[in-house]
Amino acid sequence: MVYKSKYPTKIVPKATSIYNVLFNNDNQVPKDRLIYIDIEDTSKNLTHGQVEIQIRKAAAGFMREFNLKKGDVVAICSPNQVDYPVVLHGAVCAGGVAAAIDQMSSVDLIAADLDTVQAKILIVHKDTLDNSLAAAKLVGFPESNILVFGDHGSNGIRTVNETILKGDELATPLEFTEQEMMNDPAYLYFTSGTTGRKKAVMITQNNILNSMLLKNDWSIKNMNILAYTEYHHASSLLTVMHLSIYLGLTTFVMAHYTLPKLCAAIEKFKINFTATQPFIISALAKDSIANDYDLSSLKYVICCGAALDNSVTLTVKERLGLSILNGYGMTEVLGLFDTDPEITEANGIGYLAAGFSARIVDDEGKDVPTGQMGELWVKGPTVSRGYYRNPEATNATFDPDGYLHTGDLVRCDDNGMFYYVDRFKDLIKYHLCHIYPSDIENVLMTHPKVAECAAIGVYYPEFTTELPRAYVHLVHGEKYTEQVERELQEYADSRLDNEKRLRGGIVIVDSFPRTASGKIQRRILRQEAKRSILA
Repeated sequence: MVYKSKYPTKIVPKATSIYNVLFNNDNQVPKDRLIYIDIEDTSKNLTHGQVEIQIRKAAAGFMREFNLKKGDVVAICSPNQVDYPVVLHGAVCAGGVAAAIDQMSSVDLIAADLDTVQAKILIVHKDTLDNSLAAAKLVGFPESNILVFGDHGSNGIRTVNETILKGDELATPLEFTEQEMMNDPAYLYFTSGTTGRKKAVMITQNNILNSMLLKNDWSIKNMNILAYTEYHHASSLLTVMHLSIYLGLTTFVMAHYTLPKLCAAIEKFKINFTATQPFIISALAKDSIANDYDLSSLKYVICCGAALDNSVTLTVKERLGLSILNGYGMTEVLGLFDTDPEITEANGIGYLAAGFSARIVDDEGKDVPTGQMGELWVKGPTVSRGYYRNPEATNATFDPDGYLHTGDLVRCDDNGMFYYVDRFKDLIKYHLCHIYPSDIENVLMTHPKVAECAAIGVYYPEFTTELPRAYVHLVHGEKYTEQVERELQEYADSRLDNEKRLRGGIVIVDSFPRTASGKIQRRILRQEAKRSILA
């Protein structure tokens, strides 16, 4: 059974570059509209007209300083900052490919990412310079091809301002054929690495074009937005790198997240919209810190990166009046579902967006009946072309019929509404029972002392099976005691079916291992649990 979108197919106008769409459209964004503003130093800002000029200046600089050619990769390893979009678009404008590397990565991981994308140029920040230099040495990357943002270099490393943004030369943006727009990677964004080494997802200009234009009306238009979700996250690629320019959104840029800093920025700059992760929405819903700030300007939040617990959605709306949109997506596919806050409150992830089709299949790849759960396979205009320089992984995830095998378990009702269940690989196998972590987590999240939790299966040799265990992070102000641990265990077990009870116990943690997109890395929790049992 193939599910098809109920919306009429939308013909997205053909374009010769994403640059032309951003700066030549019907939105009539004033040239003096402020687009990017640094919250730490508001004198660091760029208007719409300045963004356009700086992108063309960067493109000219890349070609002049490095002889950048079509297909050459420019890697960026930096926290959020005002000039990041300029460099990203400048690379694509010159015919290159922009690769976004997690700035929090270790030396080894940066080296692995550089090796994966075979970058020609690396742009870094003073905060990432040391790790980037060490990573460059590991893979033999020349220091002469490393630039650091800002005016002040270090250790002989030149700056972006004194090289590619120097002078008045403006490049004529390259134009691309229809096939190049559809097939050639323009951006390389990495998977979260929940199942092993990260892969570089190839995102074309057409993928982004469709993500931008498939919606008739963006509800975030005319809003002040806060950009603190890291720029190497795919949601930032769409919103901050493209929609901010296309719609003319004033975007306040935050480099490093803390909850008080987030709340202070919302209050000070009267933020209306932001994209965030579930654990931050949970903190807004339950943490006492949020009471110290006026967050009334914030009206609309897109949650991305991981599944959002429905109890958190309802709690944050009751507490702060926030409308939450649970945006399902992957780095491999953006804008798959059409959704709204009402759908999120109903615990749905939405209806297939225009131009998309889907299948829901069992372990053998056979379609399951409507209403039953299975793995989601999707096909549509924003699905990636695959993984860069990794045909084996591409063939394992993207089938010959064009479907992306998501690895997510979903179900679809008779009305075409889709509901997320869990990750297929996170199933807990207790004897003959298959338990979804979300069944346990949804119960624990209703406890007022639980800020976030993750359930896994821990294999115990003496029982020859996995036992369910929950890891819990407490709300601000709560501390670990044996009494709190017993309270949570009794609370969960009294509400769970017998086979789902936490026979593997509860572990209270100060923090969770996370991917760059904010997902909890259950794989690492399972590895640590296995080591503790075998010790």
